[in-house]
Amino acid sequence: MKRELLAPAGDFASLKSAINAGADAVYFGFEEFNARANVENFNCDNLRDAVKFAHLFGVKMYMALNILFCDEEIEKVVNVVKFARDCKVDAFIVQDVGVAGLLKKSFPDIELHASTQMGVCNLEGAITLKELGFSRIVLARETDLNEIKRIHDNLDIEIEYFVQGALCVGYSGNCYFSSLEENASGNRGKCKQLCRLPYEIHYNKLKRKGYLLSTKDLCMMPMLKHLAEAGVCSFKIEGRARREGYVAGAVKLYRNVLDDNYQYTDNEIIKMKSLFNRGDFSCGYLKQEKMIYPSSCSHKGVEIGRVESFKKGKRFNEVAIKSSHKIARGDLLQFSHDDRTSQISVYDVKQIGDDLYYLTTTNVVEKGAVARLLVNSKLEEDFLSLKRQIDVKAAFSGFVGQKAKLVLSASGVTVECESDETCQRAQSSPLTEDECAAQLAKLGDIFVLEELQFKSDGIFMRKSQLNALRREAAEKLYQAIINKNESHLSTKYNTIKKEKSNNQSNSERIVCYENFDTLISNINNGLEIIYCPEVYSEEEIRQISELAQKPVYLFAPPYATEGDIKFLKNLLTYKNIGVVANNYYALSLTEKDKTIIGSELNVANSLSVDFYRKLGFKKIILSKEKFCLFDIQDRSGLFMHYGTREKLIYFKHCPMKEHFASDCAKCKYCRGVAYSLSGKEYELKRLKLRSCLFYLQSKTKNYRHINGFGKIV
Repeated sequence: MKRELLAPAGDFASLKSAINAGADAVYFGFEEFNARANVENFNCDNLRDAVKFAHLFGVKMYMALNILFCDEEIEKVVNVVKFARDCKVDAFIVQDVGVAGLLKKSFPDIELHASTQMGVCNLEGAITLKELGFSRIVLARETDLNEIKRIHDNLDIEIEYFVQGALCVGYSGNCYFSSLEENASGNRGKCKQLCRLPYEIHYNKLKRKGYLLSTKDLCMMPMLKHLAEAGVCSFKIEGRARREGYVAGAVKLYRNVLDDNYQYTDNEIIKMKSLFNRGDFSCGYLKQEKMIYPSSCSHKGVEIGRVESFKKGKRFNEVAIKSSHKIARGDLLQFSHDDRTSQISVYDVKQIGDDLYYLTTTNVVEKGAVARLLVNSKLEEDFLSLKRQIDVKAAFSGFVGQKAKLVLSASGVTVECESDETCQRAQSSPLTEDECAAQLAKLGDIFVLEELQFKSDGIFMRKSQLNALRREAAEKLYQAIINKNESHLSTKYNTIKKEKSNNQSNSERIVCYENFDTLISNINNGLEIIYCPEVYSEEEIRQISELAQKPVYLFAPPYATEGDIKFLKNLLTYKNIGVVANNYYALSLTEKDKTIIGSELNVANSLSVDFYRKLGFKKIILSKEKFCLFDIQDRSGLFMHYGTREKLIYFKHCPMKEHFASDCAKCKYCRGVAYSLSGKEYELKRLKLRSCLFYLQSKTKNYRHINGFGKIV
C-alpha cells in the first residue's frame, strides 16, 4: 500500500511548493475557521484555483475545520462546506462533534477526518468515531506503536500520524492554558503558546529553570518504517504557520526517504535541522527519550563553526568565521557566547581558502562565539526551485484535404483536437517532424512533451494554426486530468432544522472531589458527585460503592492506554459507580445513564448538546472554554463546571523524569511540585490508572468566566 505524504499549506505559495516537492495531499485552512488563525489561509477568491492546481497532479486537498464552533457560526460553516464541495475539496478535518454530525446529515457522502484535536489515542476511541461517520482519524501524538497496531488490526479506518514539526506539550484539544489565562483559545486557533515561556519548577528544595514546558520538534524519519508496519497510511508534516522554504524542504526530504524504502542518512537530518528545529529532534512518545529542551524555545539551526576574530570598524565591523558550511549571501547566522546571542543576515561575504569566511556587519560578535546556521539560503533556493511536471505523449497527423489532428495523452487521460482548416499540399517547404515538435513542445510550465508520433504527406501548415491546435489540446488535457482526479460527489444538500424544546429548566450543580476522605464525608449530600483521585484505587471504589446511595462518577482521563481502559472497566462494575467521559473511548465503558459527558469532550454549542442527547446521554458538562456562549432552551442535565480549580493543560511526559532524574521504579512524584512564571504558580498534579497523565492547575486562581448560558461562574 502506498503511504500518503501529507503537507501543510498556510497560503497558495506554500501549497504550490508542497506539491512541487512531491506531496500526495495537502491540508489547509479557510479564513478564520481553522486552528491556525494567525496565517493567511485560503478564501473564496483563491480556493477554486488552488484545488485545480492540486488535482492536476493528483494531489488531494483536505480542508481543516479543526476548531470548536459557536452557535452563531454554524450557518456560515455549512455555507463554507457547500462552497468547498463545489470547488471539489476532497475531505474535511473536523474537531467539533456537533458540527461533524450536522455535516454528515447535510452531505451524506462527505469524507470526514477526525482532527488530532479530538484526542483519539486508542482502539475504543477510534471505534466510536468510525461509528459516528469518520473515515480517517488523525491520532493524538501521544499514541504509541502498540496502540496504532491495535487500531489497525481491529478496525477498518484510515490512520494519519504527525511525523515532522512542532510538538505541543499539551494533549491536543484539552489544553485550556491560553484560553483561561489569556482569553485566547487554542481550540479556536489563537493559542498564545504559554508553554514556550521560561518557568521554574520546584520539587522539595530543588529548583530548575528554563523553558520547562517547551518540547523539541518532531522528526520521525527513524520511525517511518515502524509506523507504516503498525498501520499508518498518511504521514503528516506540521507547519501551516512556517515559511514556504520550510514546507518545500520538509516535503522533499520526506519524499526522498519514503521513495527510498524508508532509508535516510544523517545528511537528511542535518538538512531538516537547518530548516527548523527546537533543540535537536525527538521521536515523540515512540521512544523513551527526553521531550523537553529547556535551553531555548526557538529555532536552533545547526552548528557550523566558530568566530576566529572580530575587528571593529568605523561603519562596519568584520567577523572572521571558520566554518564547515559554505557561507553564502542570504544565509542567516546566529552567534552565541556565554548567555549572549546575536544574529547576522549575510550580505557581504568573502571566502579565504576552504573554510575561512569574512563577513561585514554592524553587530558586535565575540571572538570564540559559536556560529549556527538558522537559514541555509542555497538549500532553500534549491527546494523552492523544484518543479513538478507532467509528461505528455503527442500524436500529430496531417494529410492533404483533411483536417489536422492532435492527440495528447497524460496521467491516464487522452484528448483529441482538430484544426479549423483542411490541410493544403506544401508548394516548397512541407511541415517537418522537427518543426512540429518545436511548436508542440511549448506546452507551458506544467506539461512536458515526452514523445511525438508524426504522420504527414507533405502538408503546409502555418505556425499560428499549429499553435492554436496545441493550445486547444493542452487546455482540453488540463481540464480532463483535473476532472479525472476530482471527487465526484453529490451536490445534494439536506436542510437540517434545529429542534427546540420548551423546557426552561435551570442548569444543575455538580461537584468534583480529589480527596477520598472529603468525598466520603459528602457522599450523600444531594449533588452530582465526581471523583478525580491522584491514583485510582479499587479498594477506594469498593468503599464508595458500599456507601453511595446514587451514582458517583469517576473522572476518566483524556488519555488512556489499553491497560488503563481494562482497569477502568473493572472499577465500573461496582454498584453506583459511573463515569465522566473526557474522551471518546469512555463513551462505551458503561451504560449511558451512568455516563456523564465531561468538559474535556468540549461541548461548545447547542449542536453538540443535541448530538449527545440523541445518542442517549442525559448529563453533559459544558466545555470550560470562555467563548462557549449560546442559547439553549432545555437546560436539564447540563452542568457548568466541577466546582474546583480548572485543569489547565494535560501532558503525557513525566516532568519528574525530565527534570529530576526520576524513574518509575523509584518514583519521585509528590504533592507540592509546582511550576512558576512571573509570580504565578501552578501545581503539578497526576492522574494514574495504570499509566500516568499529568496536568497543571493554578495554586490560587479560580477561573470565573461567562459560561454557556451567559452567566458568571
